[in-house]
Amino acid sequence: MPRARTWTRGAVMRIVATLAAVLAGLALAAPRAVAADPEVHRWYDRDGNVHYTQQPPPTDALRAPPAPAPVASPSIPTITPPPVPAAARPAPPTEARPVPTRARPAPPSRPAPPPKAAADLERALDAYRRDDYATALGIIRPLAEQGEPTAQSRLAGLYERGAGVEQDLVEAAHWYRRAAEGGDAIAQHNLGSILSEGRGVPRDEAEAVEWWERAAERGVVAAQVSLGGAYAEGAGVPKDEAVAVEWWRTAARQGFPPAQDRLGSAYEHGIGVAPSDADAMSWYLVAAEQGFARAQVNLANLYRKSRKPADLAEAVRWYRIAAAQGYPPGQHGLAVAYATGAGVKQDVAEAVRLYRQAAEQGFAPAQMALGSLYLRGEGVAQNRDEAARWMQRAADAGDPQAREALRPSPVTR
Repeated sequence: MPRARTWTRGAVMRIVATLAAVLAGLALAAPRAVAADPEVHRWYDRDGNVHYTQQPPPTDALRAPPAPAPVASPSIPTITPPPVPAAARPAPPTEARPVPTRARPAPPSRPAPPPKAAADLERALDAYRRDDYATALGIIRPLAEQGEPTAQSRLAGLYERGAGVEQDLVEAAHWYRRAAEGGDAIAQHNLGSILSEGRGVPRDEAEAVEWWERAAERGVVAAQVSLGGAYAEGAGVPKDEAVAVEWWRTAARQGFPPAQDRLGSAYEHGIGVAPSDADAMSWYLVAAEQGFARAQVNLANLYRKSRKPADLAEAVRWYRIAAAQGYPPGQHGLAVAYATGAGVKQDVAEAVRLYRQAAEQGFAPAQMALGSLYLRGEGVAQNRDEAARWMQRAADAGDPQAREALRPSPVTR
């Protein structure tokens, strides 16, 4: 058990000065854009509506659309996007389609599965929807061993998630590769993802790009977003932000919220396009209205920039929506609003509650903020040991303010 840190007067004064600077920055500047999340959960509700969230789906969520009812299905309201500025309006696919930088063989054509295999796959999918992984596995494995790419891809997914089998990333990578080589586009994207992260296989960003290109060219929107990210970062391919933007635009035009959020971020920060907060807000809003928490926070951050009372109130509204999903940056943004009285009546006790929610999920800025409140005794009983504990957790996670506050000094330990 780590020893509690004790504080000298000089150390406390230095930490308080650091925290004052941090809080001043929070009050005057918008939060930094939220970094891309490594995982996006796609799930369906009982009405067949698709959702994209950073947090795991609810227990009653469906992993695939529900089977159609025998009667005509009711119309599902669709989100009407706000007018998109002409500069941001996506071009037709033929104009926006980037060309890969290296020649390679065309993706292999994939024949449709025979009728019996297709029926078996549908039975397996139905079992998967019901969380009956043992039945799904019993149907899928024989088909996968017979060389059916869709079955191989789904078997890989079971191994990757540990659903019905013990989690085994090496086995997942094996089956994803077999399915990808057999022409399954989803497996091609997933194989690229595990190659880029080195999960179950040696990390190989260049090969990851090759598989993402194959899947992206066949219309897999998640692969288009991943490929755009590779071009934006120069990971496995020469850096080309303009090509990155066009891949994100291609996916965004198909209504994929993570792509719309990435395109909004490109406009906000001038990545491959001229900076434009108006265009960024248009794309963030389309994704935010579909329930995508990261876009909700990025949209709230933009509203905070103006400092106008109406915009601050709108920022709070979007932070609140994201926080309700259990999304730590949303909880943190809402906590900052309560702590500073920006767009909402100041309530430090409520700020403490929200900071704690985000901090307990490992969000370093919230850990640092919570530690600072314990140090000063604001909204919570003063407790320097608790302050040190939360600041240390933030520093261990790489938070620069926490590292500065805790840097070595003449402190008695």
